[in-house]
Amino acid sequence: MKLVIVAGLAFTTSLLAIDNAPAKRLAEAASVFSQIMATPDKGIPQDLLDKAHCIVIVPSLKTAAFIVGGKYGKGYLSCRNQSGEGWSAPATVRIEAAALAFRSAAL
Repeated sequence: MKLVIVAGLAFTTSLLAIDNAPAKRLAEAASVFSQIMATPDKGIPQDLLDKAHCIVIVPSLKTAAFIVGGKYGKGYLSCRNQSGEGWSAPATVRIEAAALAFRSAAL
């Protein structure tokens, strides 16, 4: 039984070592935030950023709609520390949404 557990952990660890998608997604989120802040006319105003409790960045949010719509994306969020100085470590976030659009006829 112990051999099965050890083999399972070794296999899982090897899979995690191969999967670098989270690191790539974090780099994309940091790049998107840097690009947004670098554009003076479209960047997040500094006073708004100073008041923000949390920030969420989803670099590749996919949206589609035609009668039925949906959104899907993975990204990261970071919140201010309780002291108000500095930010927490990034945490993963996933957005999934679906919608059905219909219109009733008015008589």
